[in-house]
Amino acid sequence: MLRGDCQATAVPQIKCKVLRILTRSERSSGCRGRHWGRVHTVGRPLVPEFRPFIKVSTVPSLLRTPLTRTTKWTWRVLILVTVFFNARLYWPSPLAATSDTVPPDLVEQLAANRSALDAGSPSQMQKYFPEGFYFSYLFHGLTWVELAMRDGSYSEKAIAEAVDCLAQLESDEGRAVFPPELPPGHGMFYSAWKCHLRAGIVALQKGADGEQLAIFKKECDAIATALKESRTPFLASYQGSAWPCDTVPAIHALSVYDRVTNGDRYNVTIDTWLKDAFERVDLTSDLLPHTASLPDGRNVGVARATSQVIMLRYLPDIDPSLARDQYTKFRERFLTTFVGAPCVLEYPSGISGPGDVDSGPLIFGRSLVGTVMMMAIAQIYGDHDVADAIAQAGETVGLPWTSGGKKKYVGGAMPIGDIIVAYSHVARPWFAEKQHHPEVSHKLSPLWRWQIHAWSCLVFLPWIIGFYRQRLRRNAKTVDGQNEAN
Repeated sequence: MLRGDCQATAVPQIKCKVLRILTRSERSSGCRGRHWGRVHTVGRPLVPEFRPFIKVSTVPSLLRTPLTRTTKWTWRVLILVTVFFNARLYWPSPLAATSDTVPPDLVEQLAANRSALDAGSPSQMQKYFPEGFYFSYLFHGLTWVELAMRDGSYSEKAIAEAVDCLAQLESDEGRAVFPPELPPGHGMFYSAWKCHLRAGIVALQKGADGEQLAIFKKECDAIATALKESRTPFLASYQGSAWPCDTVPAIHALSVYDRVTNGDRYNVTIDTWLKDAFERVDLTSDLLPHTASLPDGRNVGVARATSQVIMLRYLPDIDPSLARDQYTKFRERFLTTFVGAPCVLEYPSGISGPGDVDSGPLIFGRSLVGTVMMMAIAQIYGDHDVADAIAQAGETVGLPWTSGGKKKYVGGAMPIGDIIVAYSHVARPWFAEKQHHPEVSHKLSPLWRWQIHAWSCLVFLPWIIGFYRQRLRRNAKTVDGQNEAN
């Protein structure tokens, strides 16, 4: 029977394999279309078998291009790395389970950060960020303060570290970028954060150091006076520029003074500020704005994650019910996911905008800085599932390494990033209990990692293609041999 005579041949009812490829003889003769082939198997009768074929040229070029030895080994290494990263997502969270226990690696992180500070990293970070020097010492000192609030045995060391950091903030280099003519002294950013760090020292000392308490009172009085004399609750940090998040640490410092002294010296100032500030919310989100105009603060910018995560960290100690309301709204508009892992948008959902020096580059609208600090406020507001998931994802992509009692991320390439991570790990309210927690916590599905796993499977695609290509070639050789035999 010839291949072209298949229509005249009765075909037995048998199960047949289908292989879509031309035989060698057909390729050499230039045949086109579909043909029948006969296979002779020892001990069995000759029977026709349905074998529709297509040309090899229709197979995608990727299936026909052999992988080089280097490419094969590159993909094998990539597969091992991918498997490691996916498994790393299941390692224990670096966060503490409660607000009175210490995160397991925090002391090692602080040791690495201190080494970086001593090596001159603040001056290096100043080249990349407007407040790189200031933030490096500020957040390191505040991390020690909150560590001692978790475990009193660290109080002496924490006070010494915080005092040293405070001295750096008050140095010429610490004040260099801030305008000295702006109230309450070098602008609100400089005054508020410095007073906030001193508040932590005084809180750890419980007001026992009369000298520190007196300086603290003087700084709080200066802030209260500047707020009283201002037409806006958001004082300028630089000439012509005001960010509401810079004032919140100052208000928190005032509340700390009243708590430490068991007084109400700044109650009126705090209440007035809250009233004035929340008359100037961003109407698109009903949250405090990212920027505010001068001199009255009435023209405000849209709320953004990089400032919200700062303000929400301190609001529970100022007004727990207001903090709960603001956090709930923030969670609704900013919390999202990226390939399954929780993260935050830089702008409220439905609004897009560019990144800047505060947020850093945005990834599909997601803020890396905001997400890291979201880990902190999620702990404070009781959303531990979210905090742990962000922390586990961060430990996966951050490539942490501990050596000599020091833990660094990405080899310590960005010291201020390591300092912010430690400050986010240690986060807890200074005084508030759970009054600021939302009525319903945000529950994260235990399957949040599976989307990451699914995307990771793309790394196996070259091997799947290679396997499929080899199978096509092997089947083609088999059919060619059988047809030539017949």
